[in-house]
Amino acid sequence: MKNARLLHYSHCVSDIERSRAFYTDVLGFETMAEFDFDDPLTAKVMMVPECKFKGIFMKCDGLRIELIGFANPPPEPAVRPRSSNEVGHSHLTFNVRDLDEALDHMREKGVPIEEGSRSKLAGGSECCVVRDPDGFPIELVHSPQLGLAPYES
Repeated sequence: MKNARLLHYSHCVSDIERSRAFYTDVLGFETMAEFDFDDPLTAKVMMVPECKFKGIFMKCDGLRIELIGFANPPPEPAVRPRSSNEVGHSHLTFNVRDLDEALDHMREKGVPIEEGSRSKLAGGSECCVVRDPDGFPIELVHSPQLGLAPYES
């Protein structure tokens, strides 16, 4: 798209403060701004009539996300691990220097780890999936040389 740049990716969560703590304390995101939205024009853009929600804008390594927590209408109560083949956003990925160290950090923080997902890929990268508080998959990848992925050069 001409004359445009990516602003942020929005991620709806069931408990905004719990998710804020996870994304800052565990994953290292920095809070840039936060706003309470409760006006009819924002509700129109969100296509959720009469909605009220908090948006927390965060960044990490140049990636900007917005965590959104709805007060009205409340989010669906069912929280479950997402499958990678569900339509929509599939996962968030971090390249880590040491996978064992990263997984130890996740365990210390009480983060659910999908132990059965740990794999060493043909190119030498080793991966494992952990879950955010709402069950959203976060992939941790250790590449033999921490640097750009082949498609980034």
